[in-house]
Amino acid sequence: MKKIFIADDHPIFRKGLIEIISAEPGFEVVGECGDGITALKYIAEKKPDIALLDIQMPKMNGFDVLKKINELNLPTKVVFLTMHSEEDIFEKAMELGAKAYLLKESVTDDIVQCINNVLQGKFYVSGSISNYLFTLNNKLKTGNEKSGLQKLTSTETKILKLIAEKKSSREIADILYISVRTVENHRNNICTKLDLHGANALLPFALENKHLLV
Repeated sequence: MKKIFIADDHPIFRKGLIEIISAEPGFEVVGECGDGITALKYIAEKKPDIALLDIQMPKMNGFDVLKKINELNLPTKVVFLTMHSEEDIFEKAMELGAKAYLLKESVTDDIVQCINNVLQGKFYVSGSISNYLFTLNNKLKTGNEKSGLQKLTSTETKILKLIAEKKSSREIADILYISVRTVENHRNNICTKLDLHGANALLPFALENKHLLV
């Protein structure tokens, strides 16, 4: 049985979700709550397969819960349930590592397929914003080509993303389990590939192109 946890501050909405999910073979709703702090505590202790989180919740919002899940390196995959179809909120969810973004208006029709996709390692977004996702992917591809980011290896891209988060070489080394010297070598290689010159050129570039480092 795949364990599903639900956090949303509307009890009636939670009840409806529980009924839909519990009716599906192989799914078990193992807990529910109405605020972010309680959600994080449960997820940290019980480690459900999937957490369905509302973005707007009392005490701690869904974004902050996902940040903590990432910091604690928990295995739970996060699906955001939201009323918001705005591009900036969607981009933030993807940047944080959400596995799905589901609008509440379509949750009745899409939730089962969404959960199945996420369990299979796929991403899922509501159909009403899928066109935006296509546009975003094209935008990122074009941005990568213009900035030269396509020249970087996956490790170099990770390091550049951490630089954009203002991590020091020592912090990056600890995060990636490599030596500081290796980080410095990567930094030099990145500067060479991107034709950046000067000791302080890398950070401004990383900050300017942070939205492309996904």
